[in-house]
Amino acid sequence: MRVSKRLVELKQRVEPTVKTFEWTWTKAVVFCVGLWFFILIFAVVVPSFWMYFAEQKLGWAGPSGGPSWALQLRDAVALGLSTGPLLTIVVAAVIMQNWRKRLRGLTAERPTGGYR
Repeated sequence: MRVSKRLVELKQRVEPTVKTFEWTWTKAVVFCVGLWFFILIFAVVVPSFWMYFAEQKLGWAGPSGGPSWALQLRDAVALGLSTGPLLTIVVAAVIMQNWRKRLRGLTAERPTGGYR
């Protein structure tokens, strides 16, 4: 119960910032540089470290280096480590955009139309 109360308080504190936030060129460039480093680290460095760890420490190396389940598990974990952060970024962006539209009183649906 205390956790949900704290989350509601945090949401109420953050909502005005989300509602009034506007991108400027400076904010966009700084955000993109930070996002680039995030993607570089979590889509390249972390899976590479996992492959090194799995091959050197766990002994899951090469086609004949271990049981087939170990190699499939190693590759599946590497794939999850490289695609998970990218999917998280996309989902978070959609959630934030819809939240912002709802706070501003706009619908999250795309306008349909034609000539009036």
